[in-house]
Amino acid sequence: MSFAASSARMAALRVVKAALPKATSPAAKSSVLSGALVPRQAYLSADNRAASFAARAADTGEQQSIGEGAYPQDEERRQQLHQVAQQMDAFFANKDEAAFDAVVSPNVTLRKDLLILDQDKSGADTVKETLKMYIDNYDYQHDTVAIGEDVEDGSAFHFWLHKELKPKSGEPVEANETKAAIWHYVVDDEGKVTDIHFLTQLTPEEKQMMLTDPKLGGESCAKFDVIQWEGPTYEAEDNRSANFLESAKQYSKIWETGDVSIADEILHRDFYEVNPIFGQEVKGRDNFKNMISGLYENYERLDGTRMTAVDYFSNKAFVYWESKGKWDGSGPQGQSLFGLNMLVFDEASQLIKTVVGFRQPLPNERVKYLKRVAEKAHA
Repeated sequence: MSFAASSARMAALRVVKAALPKATSPAAKSSVLSGALVPRQAYLSADNRAASFAARAADTGEQQSIGEGAYPQDEERRQQLHQVAQQMDAFFANKDEAAFDAVVSPNVTLRKDLLILDQDKSGADTVKETLKMYIDNYDYQHDTVAIGEDVEDGSAFHFWLHKELKPKSGEPVEANETKAAIWHYVVDDEGKVTDIHFLTQLTPEEKQMMLTDPKLGGESCAKFDVIQWEGPTYEAEDNRSANFLESAKQYSKIWETGDVSIADEILHRDFYEVNPIFGQEVKGRDNFKNMISGLYENYERLDGTRMTAVDYFSNKAFVYWESKGKWDGSGPQGQSLFGLNMLVFDEASQLIKTVVGFRQPLPNERVKYLKRVAEKAHA
């Protein structure tokens, strides 16, 4: 450990030590100061959680991306990213093409989701027309759930729900369907979107056209549709935003590395994760850890990246992850896929309680669930 890292750790540990309740046992205090992973609820309040993260960062050499106060150090950049997400929100909510044109680069690329799109789409006009294929053909009530800004890597996240969804043409249907989507926008220094990642629930018509079983997801998707996403609205608070952002990074690292040792520190005991596309769900913190450990028995990660953001005025954070790895039998080059997650924090404990876990389908899922995919030609 470098002298600078050692000094940083000692400073952080002094904060942690000061935060300990006077009744803390010598054994528990020793655990904290040695850096051992013990459940934070046993000795730290939510307000002092940032100090625990700081000690961990000093050990690992990671840099904290949050500045003093609840905002990143570059508040002007944060506002720029927020404005980009708001303009894209206006495009989906009001079919406002001028809002799209104002923030999208002429050379923007819409990344394939491997469900609706098998290939990337490039160019502002092409991307706009691709997205209009949905918004021009459906009526819906647009609800913005959360927007997050990633100042560190220059991106913004956007989660919306479309309620009372129904097609404009065809047989009349009852408008009781819901479509959820997470969008991730990579934004250049001029405030223009250069890359768009998206993952979304399929409409009933898309399911009928694309899936071998239009009822895929079933009860799990129905449960997801009725979750009340309107969480608390906060004033800006120093530790809360920093804690949420750091928890998002640690959650992403669990997926990246398969190391579940920090799960008890960041996940609520009643943790719940759902994939709204295929309906897979995980109930409980221990089941999540078992799922990750089982996954890594057959998977070797080769490379990847992540971006994280927090909604500074709500109880939500975002993760974009991209991973390249090898499954048993997948060949020496491995396979790449990405995911978009929204994390919802419990208001009292500030632990992650619910995760909306969108991800691209794996090759075997495409063969199993999709009617027409390139993989089936070689299966």
